[in-house]
Amino acid sequence: MIGSGLLLAGLPEASSQDLTLGSIYQKENVPYRRPVPLPHLREADIVWSKIIWRMVDLRDKMNHPLYFPTQPFGSRMSLIDVLYNGVLNGEILAYTSEEFRDTFDLEAVQNNLGAETTTTTVVDVETGQMVERLIEGEVRTHEVREYLVLEQWYFDKQHSTFRSRVIGFAPIRVYQRRDDDGNETGEWQKRQVFWVYYPHIREALARSEAYTNNNDLASLSFDDIFMQRRFSGYIYRESNVYDNRAIIDYAMGRDAMYESERIQNAIFDFEQDLWEY
Repeated sequence: MIGSGLLLAGLPEASSQDLTLGSIYQKENVPYRRPVPLPHLREADIVWSKIIWRMVDLRDKMNHPLYFPTQPFGSRMSLIDVLYNGVLNGEILAYTSEEFRDTFDLEAVQNNLGAETTTTTVVDVETGQMVERLIEGEVRTHEVREYLVLEQWYFDKQHSTFRSRVIGFAPIRVYQRRDDDGNETGEWQKRQVFWVYYPHIREALARSEAYTNNNDLASLSFDDIFMQRRFSGYIYRESNVYDNRAIIDYAMGRDAMYESERIQNAIFDFEQDLWEY
């Protein structure tokens, strides 16, 4: 009988790199991918345009690739972790609004992600007196559960195409408010973390792998998800004469849902009216 040691003697040992990758092959598709250049648009060729703000809820099953994994897993990260790491290394600028002019510094971004420094009163074990101490918060990227996507729909008469482009988006942190002792109060709050200008972050998104259902080999990048519109959401706001007011400013509940659908249908009806059958 041949010992198990003889059977394994001629086999190469698994390297730590292979174990880290968690794969039997070296992944080279997404990590080295470059974004596909967008065609140039001339103002004279655009005969119709509409700015739309779309709310993307990560609880929707179609949007799960943007949310998971909640913690980095091998080469995979959630979209917010990709963005936060880009802000950390200076590759991505975090803007304060969709005008993309002023930027947040790193400390402001961390505070918006829940890493606020708070003070609490504790008993000093040596003196027995009450003293104040600082408590450093931690970044809670897993609390980003929505994205507000800014996109522009347009009709290009030169190529006879009706399309949309993502201009930028903002991660939205959904969390429970905490009291002075750090306990959750049960009151839910939302906060826009920052805005990113999509054309400037495509390089980083194209190199970041997103999960694809049923086939680990068919790798998609986050840039693919946005370029191919593999996400779902509802219209939150449209460009209008009333200071671009949001739908919730003049409609609530079911009426807000109907208004969102009305705007979406108006866009599709415009496209259908362009053609003759």
